[in-house]
Amino acid sequence: MSQFFEKVLKSVPGETKAFIDKSMGIADHVHEILERRGVSQREFAKLLGKGESEVSKWLSGSHNLTIKSIVKMEIVLNEKLLVIPDKEGAEYINR
Repeated sequence: MSQFFEKVLKSVPGETKAFIDKSMGIADHVHEILERRGVSQREFAKLLGKGESEVSKWLSGSHNLTIKSIVKMEIVLNEKLLVIPDKEGAEYINR
């Protein structure tokens, strides 16, 4: 990696790095599910009732996804993208 990019990365706040990691993780997971099922991004957009360009932004990993959009994707995919711990933290809610 160039010295320029190393300097840039050092100046990025931790919360921004964490946001990017989470967003990329969700996008990567959705891409893996779609690939495994042989579903194109265009077909996925149609299932979501969204335009392909909007879904492309969602799956870029840099878009600030809403809980509503994540839940919509979970419903269409019939797979969890987020896991929420229960109040005691011992088990996970799988709704």
